[in-house]
Amino acid sequence: MTTTTTTTAFPTSFDESWRGFGGIHGGLVVAALLRGAARALDATPVAVTAHLYAPVAAGPLTVDAEVVMGGRSAGVRARLGDAATAGVRLARSPGTTVAWPPGPVSPPDVDPETLPPLEIPVDFVPFSQYLDIRPINSARPFAGGETPEFDVWIRLTADIDLTPQETAAVLLDALPPGLYATRTAPVPIPTIEFSAHFPPGTPPSRWYRLRHRTAWATDDLCVDEAELHTETGELAGQARQLRRILGGATTKEQS
Repeated sequence: MTTTTTTTAFPTSFDESWRGFGGIHGGLVVAALLRGAARALDATPVAVTAHLYAPVAAGPLTVDAEVVMGGRSAGVRARLGDAATAGVRLARSPGTTVAWPPGPVSPPDVDPETLPPLEIPVDFVPFSQYLDIRPINSARPFAGGETPEFDVWIRLTADIDLTPQETAAVLLDALPPGLYATRTAPVPIPTIEFSAHFPPGTPPSRWYRLRHRTAWATDDLCVDEAELHTETGELAGQARQLRRILGGATTKEQS
């Protein structure tokens, strides 16, 4: 049986100010791939697995979206040149999302506006200028802590048009690698695979709670996992990232 596929090209553009470590911030790249897939089928992304092969440069680019399957099991393969690819699953009629345990998660009993912001040097990570991050626990990057995890309130301050799923993709990739909480100096730990799921129907939120941790690590690889909730406790997205560790030493620097 022959399967007919259709590929559509969608123009996109990235501003230089959205650079991360080298290329354009990976979460924004994934958001662009999600947008191309959603436009190809006029449907809502609910899952993505993206592979990031090379830094994405600023400027105009094209997302090629190939519809693999329509109907209730809708799927699209999206590509951004030779730098990134993604398999995206979409829902045409999301309906009502039921979560377990039932109801929203109780958010921390603290106003994000009362917490001191986490300052990330813009010349170090340019896209950080578009983030407002308020740590909930004591973990900080390069503080030499014992546990590779962060727990923060976070929001985007950029005037950029994103869907709730695209916003979730950006925020789920917004924090430093969990291992940075255990180190005292930076080492490149780029994402090479990013997988995420987005409950359909989650309302947009001004603030989000983001919990991000390293689940396991070797000398040259690690997996981070993250969970994003709205300020009223609804699940907005979950992600796992496979990362390369380019400087060795999975936790504190080797002596």
